[in-house]
Amino acid sequence: MSSKRQRIAVELNGEAADVVAPSVCYLPSMQANGTVDNAGAPTLPSAAKRLKFSVHSRRGAHGGTQLVQANLGDIEFVGRSDGDENAGMQPCCYAVGVFSPAEGKLRLTAVASERLFRLDSRLQGLVYAPTGAGGDEDASAYGARKLAAKRLVDEFGSTRRRRQMTAREAGVVAADRISGGDAVKEMLGGVAARGQGQGLTKEEVQRKAFERRTVPPHNPSGTTPVDAYPLELLLGPHGTGAVVGTEAEAARVRGGAMARELNTGQIYKLAEDAAELAKAREKNWLHPYVLSRLGALQALKSGADDPLRAARAKQRAKYLALLAALLRLESKHHLGVKAEGMEGLAKELRLKQPLAELLLGRFYNRTEDPARGPRYERPDALKALLLSYILAVAVVADEGVLDKEQFEELRAALKMDATKMAAALGQLGCQTKAGKVKVEREGRVVEVPSYSAMLLKQPDPRAPDAKTLAQCFPELRLDRPKAGGKK
Repeated sequence: MSSKRQRIAVELNGEAADVVAPSVCYLPSMQANGTVDNAGAPTLPSAAKRLKFSVHSRRGAHGGTQLVQANLGDIEFVGRSDGDENAGMQPCCYAVGVFSPAEGKLRLTAVASERLFRLDSRLQGLVYAPTGAGGDEDASAYGARKLAAKRLVDEFGSTRRRRQMTAREAGVVAADRISGGDAVKEMLGGVAARGQGQGLTKEEVQRKAFERRTVPPHNPSGTTPVDAYPLELLLGPHGTGAVVGTEAEAARVRGGAMARELNTGQIYKLAEDAAELAKAREKNWLHPYVLSRLGALQALKSGADDPLRAARAKQRAKYLALLAALLRLESKHHLGVKAEGMEGLAKELRLKQPLAELLLGRFYNRTEDPARGPRYERPDALKALLLSYILAVAVVADEGVLDKEQFEELRAALKMDATKMAAALGQLGCQTKAGKVKVEREGRVVEVPSYSAMLLKQPDPRAPDAKTLAQCFPELRLDRPKAGGKK
């Protein structure tokens, strides 16, 4: 063999977007058996040769994450590139080298996350969690564990596995997924029957039953749409339910301050300036449904000499500003928290920071994910609540009336079924009437089912016998049907 040193070229491969970096792991529970091979390297136990490895990778905005699993009978070895042991800084990075004697070239490729990660041993069938975990956990802990499991499947599971989980969730009848129709009546009737068994009065039963519904904060004694769903209660500290008495007074003070954070000036400007309105449509500054309602606002503002019309125009502008914010949130199923924090989220949502903080806290859950960082996610229960807010604000913005064309336009914006949307409006106290409306689809005009909706439209709302919002809610059946009898 020649003693002359061989010159080799070193090539460092960059991380391509479509190439998954190799994962390099170590197994601390599996030691060498003390012998060496012909090259002088320590030999591994025979069990190591039977290991079958599977690698799951996911690329995100801040790099890739790898999950490695190895099976050995009843024993599993599991690890991830972003595990706890890699949370801190390390003095070096790792790469895999492949030497080609024919070319005299050493090719180096960075490993996943530029570091090694350990595979911990697990016995199949055992729960590796603190003692007692899952046995006495409360609802919030169970929900967090369920959300973490779903996130793991979304991140590393196959398409088939994700479909299975979605189908299983769809088959679960939970209170936060029920939004109207017969299911709501059955649920509320059950609450009413239990209340009767406890000796409660009819009013107490009604109150307890309606607390289970997904209804925005409201004034049950209101006789006009604005009195029923006042802006101050919608933006107050209460997320749902009836707000009365001293609670209502305190909520109106806080909600009134928050109402001043609405971008009402933009609504006025777009209603008055046709050029700005055209630019808003082109650049998608506001939701198209909100832009379509500015004509009615301008018609009210044209009678500025009439104090009543001016007050109505001011009230409508505030509700349209809130509706614009809610519809913008509806299009954002999740929001990542960037370096700017809440200030950056407010800019992304085009809202003032106090209002953005209130709405994010009401309609999202903040989560911490090791792969994707902090983010706001909206579960099904809060999605139903957000839709209820949107429907209530949309009806009040049009002074308690949605005609068939408006109903269809809002339904298309929310991508809801017409019957389900009518049922949801009914749960808010609206009266709905079925009909048909002509729309253009695929270049031709067709008739589709639609509804009109009215909320507290009565000749004299101030009359002693005027109907209240509480009287407009769907009636409860307080008696259980007898077995085998008719409902």
